[in-house]
Amino acid sequence: MFATIVVGTDGSADAERALRTVAGLAVAHPGAAVHVVTANLPLTRGELSDLAASLPEEYRQVLHSHLAAESKLDRAREILAEAGVDATYHDVAADPTDAILDLVTSADADLVVVGSRGEGPARRLLHGSVSTKVLHHAPCAVLVVKHREAA
Repeated sequence: MFATIVVGTDGSADAERALRTVAGLAVAHPGAAVHVVTANLPLTRGELSDLAASLPEEYRQVLHSHLAAESKLDRAREILAEAGVDATYHDVAADPTDAILDLVTSADADLVVVGSRGEGPARRLLHGSVSTKVLHHAPCAVLVVKHREAA
C-alpha cells in the first residue's frame, strides 16, 4: 500500500515516536522506500551561537537543536536499524515544513509521517506547527503521531 514513506525528525521524543511508527509501517510494507529528513534554518553555526547567547534560556534549546542535525539523523538511523529498515537520510538547510514537503514531492511519496508535540497556542504561535502545515499542504496521505500524556 505504501511504496514511499517520508518521515521528518527534529530529534524530539515526538519525532522518535514518528520514526518508530515508520519502522513498523516499513516492516509491514516490505520494499517500501523510507526517507528521513531533518531540516534547519539556513544559518551558520556562528550565527546560531551568537543568537542563542542573546536569548533567554527557554529559547536557547530551539537554536541548539539546529546545531545537532547529524545527531538527529544518527538517532533516526539507530531507531530504523533496530527494526531492520533501510532508509535514505536527508539533512536540508531550509524551513522544516518546506524540506518535508519538497522531499514528499521529489520522492513521489504516498505517505508522510510527522510527530506532533501537542504544544499550546502560545508556542504554536511563536514556532508554528510543522505537523499542521504538512497536514494542510501535503499532496499525499499524512500520519500525525500525536504526543500522549502519561496516564
